[in-house]
Amino acid sequence: MREGATKISDHWVRSPLLNVSRACQTCHRFPEEELRSRVDAIQDRNQELLQRAAAALMDQLDAIAAAKAAGATQQHLQEALDLQRQAQWRLDFIAAENSMGFHAPQEAARILGEAADYARRGQVIAQKWILARK
Repeated sequence: MREGATKISDHWVRSPLLNVSRACQTCHRFPEEELRSRVDAIQDRNQELLQRAAAALMDQLDAIAAAKAAGATQQHLQEALDLQRQAQWRLDFIAAENSMGFHAPQEAARILGEAADYARRGQVIAQKWILARK
């Protein structure tokens, strides 16, 4: 930003959407409304994927808890727990990333897809352990 003839850094951390012309349009030569619309669409899709991956993770944790209640040990559930850790790490990474998927939407979607996959695989392992005991 400029103060008079001097160019200085703006250290006020806030959403770039509060000043699209300065934050976005210096590189992205599209009308402000189009940029806002693109951001909204990308972030809405990312949020939906984030919620789906989180739901898969919660289902996995419920299945692990049920298996433990049915007598499963750490050793019985180690593979499911390893998958839970992988799913949780990916979910946390995207949740903490701060752009809600905007700057790399395909990569965010890939990582969230992996999170859901790992969670569902771990859920199946825990559920199979329970079914094998019946």
